[in-house]
Amino acid sequence: MSTKDNTTPNTLDLDIALSPLADPVAGAIFANLELAGEAAESLIRAVLESDKTILKGNIISVTPQRVHTSPNFRGCRIDVHVKTDANEHFIVEIQINPDLNILPRNFLATSHIITESADIGDTSAQMAKKMPTIIHINILAYNIREDNKEFVQPFKIMYTKQPAHVALPNFAGYNIQLPRVLEMEPDFSNNLYCWCYILYKAHVERKTLQEVVAMTPEVAAFTEQNSGYQQFCNRYDLVAGSTETRRQYFQWIGDHMRREGELEWARVHGHKEGHEAGMREGMREGMREGMRENKIDIAREMLNDGEPIDKIIRYTHITIDELENLRICIP
Repeated sequence: MSTKDNTTPNTLDLDIALSPLADPVAGAIFANLELAGEAAESLIRAVLESDKTILKGNIISVTPQRVHTSPNFRGCRIDVHVKTDANEHFIVEIQINPDLNILPRNFLATSHIITESADIGDTSAQMAKKMPTIIHINILAYNIREDNKEFVQPFKIMYTKQPAHVALPNFAGYNIQLPRVLEMEPDFSNNLYCWCYILYKAHVERKTLQEVVAMTPEVAAFTEQNSGYQQFCNRYDLVAGSTETRRQYFQWIGDHMRREGELEWARVHGHKEGHEAGMREGMREGMREGMRENKIDIAREMLNDGEPIDKIIRYTHITIDELENLRICIP
């Protein structure tokens, strides 16, 4: 498959299903409130219901924050910022490749929202009153906790001494481990399970959403009664027919294959040499390189946001030379 054609996909390309998790597909689906409000609300409600929580306000904005067309740039992720009239902020992150910095990045995004909610000169008490509810929903195409088999992983800031309780009520998050969905007993009565089952099965089996829905009567019944998911599917149909989105998608999948090939080479190279230690070192080197790229990407964001140099170094642990190179590259 060629990714050099920047104008029109060829006939073969038109038959390839676009992954609903991949950039730029997810970014185009979650376009704005009018086009994706019901879809965003359906997904968020399903996540909150898994923790016996409800959406307090009405959604007033749906904004894709960043769309990255290459998995070699910040691990290929999309952030969707959803805001309600009850001062709730949801950041829905769709992440394809393993990222060890995802939770620190959640806290960094939280700090920006808290700062933006306050006014210059506010006291700590005034800032606390204005602090919004911030909930992160990380939809992950990998298992962030291999030692836990649940596909929903809630996280909060807790006091750990007994009695344990939440230390910061206005902050919470959920890691959705999509691979676990295909490992567990099917539960098509659960809205979140249905959402995740369709998204991940389409992603790993390279099928369209409609193909996955048609395969399972229980899933078809879910889609018929869930207007938010219907909106998501309708947006997917429109995006899948867009020449520009398909061109960007083919570029993304080419980069994704190269990235996966590099990691596979490290594993196979060590194996062919007959050195398990070499294989492990190859994989470790791949992970180290990925972590280094993530740190650079976070530093780039912080530079763009005007954060102080000492704070950037403290958060990312990059070197002065790396930071200076970034400053030169950013106009």
